[in-house]
Amino acid sequence: MLSEFEDIERSAGTEKAADLRKALHFLLRRQFVFAGDPRTGTIYNTIMDGRFRNAIDGFFDSCGYRVHRDPGAQWAGITAIDEDVPLPRMKLDETIVALVLAAHWQDEVNVGAVEDRAIVVTTFNTLYDRYREMAQPNGSHAISTTRFREILKEAGRRSLVDLGDFDADEQDCEVAIRPMIKLISGGDALQRIERYVRQTEPRLPLRQEGDDA
Repeated sequence: MLSEFEDIERSAGTEKAADLRKALHFLLRRQFVFAGDPRTGTIYNTIMDGRFRNAIDGFFDSCGYRVHRDPGAQWAGITAIDEDVPLPRMKLDETIVALVLAAHWQDEVNVGAVEDRAIVVTTFNTLYDRYREMAQPNGSHAISTTRFREILKEAGRRSLVDLGDFDADEQDCEVAIRPMIKLISGGDALQRIERYVRQTEPRLPLRQEGDDA
């Protein structure tokens, strides 16, 4: 791998080699990049640059990751080849929210309710209601609305969603779910939600009275 990077430095220049290193570090920290997000243009372009494809894929393969690129929807990212390979660690409640996002995204895709770049636009309240319907049929709320919104913000830092500004009057905000979410969830989101909720109910604090988004 070192020789490949040295070759790139000689052929493309030290600036491009530095961009490549930044792109690798970015994906290791954030897992995904979505073109158009602030300060990610160079990262995205570097990962999609055919001159660097073999070096990037080879580096991540040696670390146990698979590289995904979608030039149509303009995103790229990595997933673990084996479950033992570490990625940004998710707590159980974060996993539940990711699965809710994936299930909602897939349902909307199935009926054609998608925007450009396979984005599904919804709202925070819609997603939280979906969580309650799917994971808490008995009415108890293992994840509070405040914690749910915190998790969505973290998903935004990983480029999985774009979280809009909170409307104090409506007590709601827009959430744009991006297609990379399908790689996080697998094809059995509902079953996994139910399993995770059974595991987490004894551990997670119940929703407190007056707790709102």
